[in-house]
Amino acid sequence: MTNLKSHFFATLLPLLLLLHFPTVSFAQTLFVFGDSLYDPGNKQFLSQKRVDASFPPYGVTVGQATGRWSDGSIVPDYLADFMGIPHISPILQTTADFSHGANFAVADATVLGSPPETMTLSQQVSKFSENKNKWTNQTCSVAIYLFYIGSDDYLNYAKNNPSPSDDEKQAFVDQVITTIESQIKVVYGAGGRKFALQNLPPLGCLPSVKQASGDVQECVQLPSEMAALHNKKLLQLMVKLSRELNGFQYSFYDFFSSIQNRVIKSKTYTFETGIAACCGTGSLNGTGCSVDSVCTKPEEYIFFDGKHLTQEANLHVGHLMWGADPEVIGPNNLRELMVLPLDITAILADIQEAMAAMRPKQRKIESLYDIKKMESEMENHWLYHVNEASSFMI
Repeated sequence: MTNLKSHFFATLLPLLLLLHFPTVSFAQTLFVFGDSLYDPGNKQFLSQKRVDASFPPYGVTVGQATGRWSDGSIVPDYLADFMGIPHISPILQTTADFSHGANFAVADATVLGSPPETMTLSQQVSKFSENKNKWTNQTCSVAIYLFYIGSDDYLNYAKNNPSPSDDEKQAFVDQVITTIESQIKVVYGAGGRKFALQNLPPLGCLPSVKQASGDVQECVQLPSEMAALHNKKLLQLMVKLSRELNGFQYSFYDFFSSIQNRVIKSKTYTFETGIAACCGTGSLNGTGCSVDSVCTKPEEYIFFDGKHLTQEANLHVGHLMWGADPEVIGPNNLRELMVLPLDITAILADIQEAMAAMRPKQRKIESLYDIKKMESEMENHWLYHVNEASSFMI
């Protein structure tokens, strides 16, 4: 019944938007910030060394390496497809067309500080500010701002701090979240209003992490626990900003559960395995992806190499971010976020009236936007992952 309600709402919302706002415009601009999961090729413009993603077998499914850390397309590519716009070019490709936005994500990026030849989140946001004159104020206000970053912060922390106390873990997560908050506020100050965030996966289940631990059967607890703590705080931040910043709208995708489910029950989700990577060496193909160590059917794997998803897995993520129900993404999916007016107060009143007229005994539509209720439910969801860290084990 929940899925039917969500489907009904997703169908009704665009219609009511059009009725209430006959000139409502669909977002046609996408700005992307993050690390290698979102990098469309920026790394090759920064590094003086060989960038593996610029050479085969990366890109094998699409016929050529493009600087993307996958056998083919990545999540921002699919979201651009669904929006009906061209794939968003890397900002460092100076000759590219940026009329529909820009991608600032780069491999090895972190929130709190990165190794050489990459850009931290704050540097990516600064690059956006430097290039803001490429787009009108109106374009920036209705654009989608897509974020995924933090994996390397926690993987590095877990590697360097194998037995942190609870207070130490919480303090580090707070540092990461505080920095993310400051950078989102910079984008908001530049006119951004629509933010889409993909949270972190159970990092201890990455083939590279499990292989390094020497236990190929069980996911590593600390990185996954850190990711769950981060995700809880990140959701709390989104709720807080939606209350404090006028016009702030967001979409929060539960990447953690999506990957955890597919690792545990890979065949349920059409994959042959969620344990080993398609490309690499070692017990789980966790490192050393090369043309001599790549599988013949990447679409059967969740992970292409030790850290990154296959094109097929990226397609799953793209579809979930675009149109999944509130159990996976909320309070809006990307399809809904794209068409929401910057001031939705009036339209919410109309939706409430329409739903009450059609289904008077159903719960009122404002409950779908009940942030306090969502905060409580989602916090309990993440708290479950934190308290049941053993459930990460395969």
